[in-house]
Amino acid sequence: MGNQSTYTEHVTRVLAEDRAHEGIGTVAVLTFAPQEGSSRPATLGPQSLEAIARALETAISRAEAGEIQALALTGTDRVFLAGADLAMFADDTASRAVSAMTDRAHALQVAMRAIPVPVLAHLNGATLGGGLEVALMADIRTAAPGVRGIGVPETSLGILPGWGGTTLLTSVVGPENGVRMILEDPARDTQLSASAAQELGLVDALAGDLDAALDVLAARMAAGDLEPSARPDPIPAADSEEARALRAALDAPHSPAESRREWAQRMREAGAPALSRAVGLLDALPGRTLPEALAAEAEGLLELVASDGAAGSLYAAELLRRGKPGRTPVEGARAIRKVGVAGAGLMASQIAAQLALGLQVPVVLRDLDEQIAQKGLAHAREVIAQAAAKGALTEDAAQQVAGLLSATVDVADLADCDLVLEAVPEVLAIKKSVFAELEGVLAEDALLVTNTSSLSVAAMSADLAHPERVVGLHFFNPVAKMPLVEVINAPATNEVTLATGREVVRRCRKFAVESADAPGFIVNRLLFRVLCEVLASVDAGADPAEVDASIDEMGLPMRPFALLDLVGTGVADHVGRVLAEELGTTRFPISKGLAAMVEQKKSFTVRAKDQVHPAVSDEVAPVFAAANEGAEETGAGAPVGPDLLAAVQRGLAEEVGLMLSEGVVERPEQIDLAMILGAGYPRHRGGLTPYLDQCGAAQDATGSRFHGERFAH
Repeated sequence: MGNQSTYTEHVTRVLAEDRAHEGIGTVAVLTFAPQEGSSRPATLGPQSLEAIARALETAISRAEAGEIQALALTGTDRVFLAGADLAMFADDTASRAVSAMTDRAHALQVAMRAIPVPVLAHLNGATLGGGLEVALMADIRTAAPGVRGIGVPETSLGILPGWGGTTLLTSVVGPENGVRMILEDPARDTQLSASAAQELGLVDALAGDLDAALDVLAARMAAGDLEPSARPDPIPAADSEEARALRAALDAPHSPAESRREWAQRMREAGAPALSRAVGLLDALPGRTLPEALAAEAEGLLELVASDGAAGSLYAAELLRRGKPGRTPVEGARAIRKVGVAGAGLMASQIAAQLALGLQVPVVLRDLDEQIAQKGLAHAREVIAQAAAKGALTEDAAQQVAGLLSATVDVADLADCDLVLEAVPEVLAIKKSVFAELEGVLAEDALLVTNTSSLSVAAMSADLAHPERVVGLHFFNPVAKMPLVEVINAPATNEVTLATGREVVRRCRKFAVESADAPGFIVNRLLFRVLCEVLASVDAGADPAEVDASIDEMGLPMRPFALLDLVGTGVADHVGRVLAEELGTTRFPISKGLAAMVEQKKSFTVRAKDQVHPAVSDEVAPVFAAANEGAEETGAGAPVGPDLLAAVQRGLAEEVGLMLSEGVVERPEQIDLAMILGAGYPRHRGGLTPYLDQCGAAQDATGSRFHGERFAH
């Protein structure tokens, strides 16, 4: 990481006032608020935490002097306290303050347990990370009914809830809930609503505003439930039932294949040590004193803050924050009143559903076959029904959106569309013929969009009278779940077309990453660089199972052969051949073994429920051996294990360097965002390019790092 300090803290203000309550007496109310005029929420940086600490220490002194009978903490607008300011972790100078901040937060946790008056935290809005740890200082927590965003996401950021969360949370919500909140919820991007937090016991009651929350506090005080001098020890005794329950929660299944403890260890081996460090702290918690537990927590946090996993995770979190769909329309985009989708297969129907949901305009599916058209329409409506079943929209809204969809076999029914997206088979001649037909019926300013995953948009539109109105929007499968759309800017694409493509993606609530019109664009080009290295090794005679496990250290969501089965061997073979033709067989060799697997309709893996990774099929080795019979190379020269991993790392670094120099993308951040969202590349690696810097592959392959010294290993 670089040494230059660029971090500027948006200091959280603490507004203090006394409020009289008939059932309590004088209540000191501390309100956390962002800087005046700032659009950013109240967060915790060095100055902000110091301001909160001073305000709490003043309240403690006033309570000891008998000046107040209770203390209440709350926030402003839609935020209670949003936790640590992540921007400081990316700055070398600012991140050095974490140790002092942790000591300050821990001292407050100890001091607040001795305050002689009851403490209320009213969660008026989002309460995350360090914000929730501040709320854990209270004796009672209330929340406004509509609040969302309550949780401790730290392990997904490569760190842990180190300002009291790992030590105190399980005593409030119980071992099972606490372990899940610390370990699993962050990995699933899950946060609690107010009602869910109440079900867990994290929130004691729902209250519409602070006045209602104070009434709850008064009732609890009147009932004798909140005696400051009798606060229970938050840490279980060494051999207690609570201690056994905590260890049972750590050993509980994370999946059918592994326990939470085993999962955490596997993630450590894949470069993400935060989960394992949190497990160790929770495991050792019983029997410690509060200062001892907090000291161990501080040690764990500071160790993780300096790790590669935290650097990658925090970088990825900032990428996702900046890249998320905006709230304002894209400037220069044209109005879209009706949309057509050419094709009615599985992909076309999924895209049609997303367009109807996002744009809220009529969407017409068109196919040459009436039966296929109607089947596609039914599937699109089923996608919308599934979204409603998951709570993404109401049943009434789902019916209205489903009513926007229709199907036809007559191309004339698309004539008044402002935009038509083709999602027909990935064959250039077919796509060209579809565009030619559409150009004959559409208005001259109507947009033509292709969902191609690898073909040239320029070649597709070369024979059109108006190629400037063509843009690529590569949706990923399954469309409803995958958050990425690659926006393909062909040489002839004009600004209005490009802006409108971005606006369509924004209204579909997807992340847009722009790519030049280059073979494979971003995600497929890099995925297939990996797959080509892997397949070449098996073609050369290496053991398939050894090859499949060789790149586990990268921490990818699935092994290469499972990915090939997911993509489909036929699709993989086709895309591989397109890339070989366009970019050369030196970097993208055609696999004879893969072609044979396609021809014989074989699968690479055999999945079992109790396996973390699907087993490699026994059929792979003989199929590849037969396909490569007579080839000069043998297994003795085929890289496996660390050698194959190094080859993959060098290949990816080389390809990223070429993509940047060729202008496929302008910045490595675009590659990282695309690989995280479109290929599931791990956030703790920062997606891809920080990992290539950390492992040294970028320097070896290109002569320099993609991010300077920031991710130097």
